[in-house]
Amino acid sequence: MSTPEAGRVAFLRTVEIHRAAPHVQQLDEHLRAAGAEAKLFFTDGDCGPGDFPGPSERVPTDATPRQIAEQIRRWGANAFVSISLRDENALRDALVAAELAADGVANVMHGAETTCLLANKAETKALLRRAGFCVPDDVAVDGDVLNGRTVPMPGYRDYLARRANEIGFPLLSKPLWDSFGNGIRYLGNPAALAEYLRSPLDGNTLLERCLDGELCSVEIIGRVGTYHVQPLVWKGRTGGEPSFLFGLVRYAGPRPEAERNFEDVAERLVRLCSELDVNGALEVEMIYRDGVYHVIEINPRVSGTTLLSIVASGRNTYVELLNMALQNWPDPRRTSLTGIRWALEFPITDPTPSLLRDAAAAIDVVRAGTLRISGQDYGGNMVASCEFGEEPSFVKAINELNARHRFLEPRILHEIRDLLVPGGLTARSA
Repeated sequence: MSTPEAGRVAFLRTVEIHRAAPHVQQLDEHLRAAGAEAKLFFTDGDCGPGDFPGPSERVPTDATPRQIAEQIRRWGANAFVSISLRDENALRDALVAAELAADGVANVMHGAETTCLLANKAETKALLRRAGFCVPDDVAVDGDVLNGRTVPMPGYRDYLARRANEIGFPLLSKPLWDSFGNGIRYLGNPAALAEYLRSPLDGNTLLERCLDGELCSVEIIGRVGTYHVQPLVWKGRTGGEPSFLFGLVRYAGPRPEAERNFEDVAERLVRLCSELDVNGALEVEMIYRDGVYHVIEINPRVSGTTLLSIVASGRNTYVELLNMALQNWPDPRRTSLTGIRWALEFPITDPTPSLLRDAAAAIDVVRAGTLRISGQDYGGNMVASCEFGEEPSFVKAINELNARHRFLEPRILHEIRDLLVPGGLTARSA
């Protein structure tokens, strides 16, 4: 299809735009080639020169979907793309898209019903069960009933305890609507559950069997007829107390057996996307255990997986969303994208200018610096890539950088070494 006349594409974002670097800046050449222009409407952080390939405009954090749509209309957009994070913001964006669609503005965002369904963990898991996916056992907890804020149900606490024992320990308590791993509580035994059920709950939660396995996720991009399944991203072990999302080594890289086991799951996820009329990007989170993928949630938006997915496949999610907005999306087909390089994300202790300079000269640094989420600093973070076949050289360079700057905790350095050079650096790079 041809590019729409005018070619004004509005992007809506919550969470600091610098977390979409460097790939959101790569929209520039595609906008120029299409004769289009883009503008960022954002709520969080700042957008300075070079942060986005076009002008930007702040949106009040308490603005309604209708008010945001009106702000975008005033600019004269004829296409709209959601790149917001956190599920509640995705739902807001879906409503903005519906407001704009009534005026004939093309949009890249799932419908509000689909977005709301996927933002609710209990609804998502019920859908997944009906579709035949493996999901951990769970029971929904109504905080109002449990804490006597509605009709009295004297047997409710006993019912929850009985269901929890049937599911088996350990359990995780997850807020029904929250994301980013917020509010998750580990319940290792019946005594911990009893204490939990006696404590006041502000909202509704899900008690879910805590599986021992590997946390992983996959990003899917597209609309009905064409979906791209990005490479798997691996995020560390599960089965114990929740850990900080960015405190471990996260990576995408070759795992032939795990990839073969995922092929059928990927096919079924694509069918589910078609049934839900998915329009844009989403992230599917899973636990891989004994060769089986247990789906735990679906985030209806771009995510923390997006960056590593782009690095691993070479396929820029933000460019794909732009192409969808400009109607330059591929002919109907489905493509599972193959990883073409290692993508690694890991915490660093102190992102000093000298470290960042030396690292950029020694390895392929995609992004590095202070990790800031919702205005709060969480130490340092680095994303790097390594070409297949260059693993020993990469590990050697990381060792030398760490000897000079001491920017990696020993456990992180060891994990990178073991991941890239399983037999040991000496044996493979002597």
